[in-house]
Amino acid sequence: MNKVAMFIDVQNVHITFERIGQEVRYDVLLKVVEEQYKRRGKELIKAIAFVPLFQGDERRERLINALSFMGYRVVAKPVKKLADGSVKVSMDMDMALEILSVAEYVDEVILVTGDSDFVPIVDYLSRKGKKVRVIGTRKGAVGIELIRACDEYNNMDEMEGVLMPFRYSEGSESEYPSESQEESI
Repeated sequence: MNKVAMFIDVQNVHITFERIGQEVRYDVLLKVVEEQYKRRGKELIKAIAFVPLFQGDERRERLINALSFMGYRVVAKPVKKLADGSVKVSMDMDMALEILSVAEYVDEVILVTGDSDFVPIVDYLSRKGKKVRVIGTRKGAVGIELIRACDEYNNMDEMEGVLMPFRYSEGSESEYPSESQEESI
């Protein structure tokens, strides 16, 4: 049976959908992907979520705990506050290293992101004979270079039940940096 691993760029996904008032049901995403691959005669053996942790953010801590109970391996890293008041949240390198360390044990890699910074790793995996599927966030929010580089592409917003309206709670105004703030660091 072919083995598959899925890697989720939670910050990229979160920011994309928060902007339009939606959030991801990671439990449904995992179930949908597992069922898709089971029908293809493949097994999802690993699902890893990369989550930056903002100090004192109880909502983010609950997300990390929930992801763990859903069956994800969670790689969390504290956000760094810089002297000028900006923050550094990128976990791209952590994600890339984890992908490389797992790649030799799987036949296919799924990246859940819209970040075209992952094109070099997609190209590398392809050269190593791995199939790469990208589950992007939504139309217009995914780098075209990433779509062109992968073997299979799907939009998350077209996967039934994966998205739901964003649930605002007291004090949940986003304090996360936007993609442009993150990239400027």
